Amino acid sequence: MNLALIEGAFAMLSAPVGVSVYDFDFELYFRCTHPPQFEPGTPAVLRIGAVEDYDAQYREALDWGLRLVNSPEEYRRASELEAWYPLLADMTPRTQVFDRLPPVEIIEREFAWPIFLKGSRQTNRHNADMSVIRDPAQYRWAAERFRNDPVLHWQKAAVREFVDLVPVNGGMPGKVRASFEFRSFWWLGACVGWGRYWYQAVDYGCDDIEAGLALAGEAAARLAVPFLVVDFAKTVEGRWIVIECNDAQESGYAAARPRELWTNLLDRMRETRA
Repeated sequence: MNLALIEGAFAMLSAPVGVSVYDFDFELYFRCTHPPQFEPGTPAVLRIGAVEDYDAQYREALDWGLRLVNSPEEYRRASELEAWYPLLADMTPRTQVFDRLPPVEIIEREFAWPIFLKGSRQTNRHNADMSVIRDPAQYRWAAERFRNDPVLHWQKAAVREFVDLVPVNGGMPGKVRASFEFRSFWWLGACVGWGRYWYQAVDYGCDDIEAGLALAGEAAARLAVPFLVVDFAKTVEGRWIVIECNDAQESGYAAARPRELWTNLLDRMRETRA
């Protein structure tokens, strides 16, 4: 793990994960120093990919004099669907979270087919057959694989109302259809970066993106997590909705520009201190 002080403003605890839209070499673009010790309470960002035990990472950082920008409680509020959903229920598709996958009868009582199935933290890499479930037979097939999937088996099951989004060309075979979805990064309620979520698809944009960003900004204000990601998308009916929220420390950039994002974050930090 690399530990650096970025522009004298915050510490960065990072490790490469081998993903081009997550890894970023701060040394190339920012003044980085490597002090032997830090002032107690120095703000720090954790960029090591998915975190298995955030509480342990938070405690370890405190031992080094560092305070991760999101507390364990804020991390859960950003990352766990059942934590953020009650605060954003009017902005996002109707959802129920189950400790274990329910029988078909409960699905049919609560939802209409198709449904969107995912773990309470994440999907199985946007696998279409495991996510967009169109009938009871497919649900039984997906449920069996859910229980043994290396990404999904440890998560609670989230069943979501399926909402048609405006499609875009491109995407990846076997994955959920690419759509007008965007990823936005928020620092203390201010947007510091955003871009297309489906960076593999052809470039796409729209005239009313400011309305989508305003919705994401309202979501960020409600959650009140210092460093947050809000993914938002446009439905075929023309309505903007929240797709998902996450701790920004764990989130890939998608098509957001990382250098611009971190520059904006640094500027915000300096404004706060001024």
